[in-house]
Amino acid sequence: MGKPKYKQTVTRLLKDDARKFFAHYDNNKTRSRYVNNYFKFIEFCRSEYSCKTKEECAAHIQDYEASIESQGFTASTIHNRLAPVCIYHNINLSEIQKPKRAVSEYTRGRKNNRTITPNSDMDNPRYARSILLQKRVGIRRNELRKLTGNDFVLDESGQPCVRVKRGKGGKMQLQRILPEDVAIIEDYFKGKQPDERIFGAKEISGNNINYHYLRAKQAQRAYSYYLNRLSDEGYREQLIQEIQQRASAYRRDGKTGKPIPISKNELTGYYWLRGKNKQFAIKNELSVKYDRLAVMAVSIFHLSHWRADVTIASYLLVV
Repeated sequence: MGKPKYKQTVTRLLKDDARKFFAHYDNNKTRSRYVNNYFKFIEFCRSEYSCKTKEECAAHIQDYEASIESQGFTASTIHNRLAPVCIYHNINLSEIQKPKRAVSEYTRGRKNNRTITPNSDMDNPRYARSILLQKRVGIRRNELRKLTGNDFVLDESGQPCVRVKRGKGGKMQLQRILPEDVAIIEDYFKGKQPDERIFGAKEISGNNINYHYLRAKQAQRAYSYYLNRLSDEGYREQLIQEIQQRASAYRRDGKTGKPIPISKNELTGYYWLRGKNKQFAIKNELSVKYDRLAVMAVSIFHLSHWRADVTIASYLLVV
């Protein structure tokens, strides 16, 4: 006789559905973090409200935030706990009331938050090629690993880019290359077959290089480039047109598939730091005023974020 079949509990069914949903994330750490954080939400919904379905759980996201906040967690931890919940239930995280994160609380991508070992030493010759490219492109570790010979392309405005076929959220993204770096980056792809990997396994996998720090530093280089170019006659209008072209081509509503226009307010004026972020910038002798157009150019063309606040806090304020 075979083993008897037992009826799965509601909690187990909810967790299994969530695990299947997040299975498409290629990065093991990201997938595990999202699954584990979403499981905490299920356990909250089951214990506090006896929820039995995904829809019943969705009604208590704000209650969950209040519970996390009442336990004294930082704004960054609250954000990380809520992110997979909102992704799973297709809810914009900005719709949930929560404390604002301050850059002073961030740890990811900061230069001195790791002990240097041979596997994390940026001077280790084994990782020199990946580091050189990352300093001039700025993509994620898993995206570096998957680059192939056909990923040097031109975007909708004719600008040289590195293509990430499957970026964060499974979306294709185009990372622009600054003019001074084009020749260096193009050399990586010359002579490669379309499906041939740019990097060998030992160059990327298994190391602890802080690629996110290099991504932030590249974003800062890009911001300086755009800020300087905006003083050239006619360039501001050209950059706005290029951003609108990118938005028309790739900024789509997840439900309808229709293009999401970018508003004039996102591309004009200045972004002023306030509160703890301002204090952090002053302490580290950084600017407290940022040109919105230059920030959005970095966010769209070099980070694929479409968010000025995230670009500044998570990248331009990295020291």
